[in-house]
Amino acid sequence: MPPRPPFVAPAAPAPRSQRVLCLDGLRGVAACSVVAFHFFYAFTPAPFTDWGRTGFGLWDTPLAVLWNGHFAVAVFFVLSGFVLAASAPISAREAPALIGLRYLRLALPALVSSALAWAWLNGFPEAAREVQAMTGSRWFRWTYQPPIPPFDQALWEGGVGVFLTGTTRFNNPLWTMQAEFFGSVLIYGSYALLPGRARPPAMALGALVLAVLGQFSLAAFCGGALVYEFRHLLRDHAPGGALLGLLGLVLGATYPGHSAEGGLIPLLQSWLGVDGPRQIGAVMVLAALLITPPVRRLFESAPLQRLGELSFPLYLVHVPLIVAPACAFYARFGPLEPAALAGLFAATFLAALVLATLFLVLVERPVLAGLRALRARLRRRPAPG
Repeated sequence: MPPRPPFVAPAAPAPRSQRVLCLDGLRGVAACSVVAFHFFYAFTPAPFTDWGRTGFGLWDTPLAVLWNGHFAVAVFFVLSGFVLAASAPISAREAPALIGLRYLRLALPALVSSALAWAWLNGFPEAAREVQAMTGSRWFRWTYQPPIPPFDQALWEGGVGVFLTGTTRFNNPLWTMQAEFFGSVLIYGSYALLPGRARPPAMALGALVLAVLGQFSLAAFCGGALVYEFRHLLRDHAPGGALLGLLGLVLGATYPGHSAEGGLIPLLQSWLGVDGPRQIGAVMVLAALLITPPVRRLFESAPLQRLGELSFPLYLVHVPLIVAPACAFYARFGPLEPAALAGLFAATFLAALVLATLFLVLVERPVLAGLRALRARLRRRPAPG
């Protein structure tokens, strides 16, 4: 399986509450972090695999959130839990249909992205292999090398197989689709069966039990739903929110791996594993964003809202650009000096934004419009009998 990062699709807008715009901005920033993670893991893998470093550096600070794709995925899952709770079924009868719609919301874009990835891989079949030989990056193990499997396999893995196995080597970020779908079943099913007053304790218990079982991705969904359930208790408090957010970033976004033992983070990891602190930190960041007005306004700004709209398409299209044209360039001119590598990253990121915009117009918006219409039609349908 790919090194855990990578995205999560936002659910349809909540029918029972006003959309929380700052969450879209947060999702956009997280998607950018995933792009940076995958690019630099491909071309400069040492910092991502050297767990014996000493001293204090940028990787030990909250700035690591800019390239920590693992933490970005935790943020995606927590955000999904929050938004799914807001859009949960209003009756048990409605739950199966909404779960089916959620599958389509994830699977249709994933299928198209897998088809695109197949085309990119066939256009540059040797690029990833050549760069792997040059950089030694283990990340390329999660990308198909020649001979590239046939097109029908790309369609199967993108639309069905990844939901069954949790992995695909056409477009490796799609591993999160399985967690997204199971998390959706968890939240929608729980909310369909439980009365309102039982939901907060159920989500808290679910997060605890799933964490004990090592299912931290699903625990993150419960954590996001729990924040949604207690949103009415949250009050604006800029200093407290800033402190909470900073603690969340220190806990979840900084990288472990110092050769010297000791300290709070290694202690928590010994109890919770590597993923546990990330999920807890992501919940703290979500809560902090909701109660910190200056930061909330920043994430509601037009540029970050635009990034939020592009976040799922960007998540789906960036890896094929890295393993195909970016790798072809690196194989031709590499190894690259830091300035040249930064230029390649900028070009790859801009190309990903352009491709994500096309994906948004041609795939994402039509899928969302169709699913909204279908959901409205299902809710208008009279109850049987």
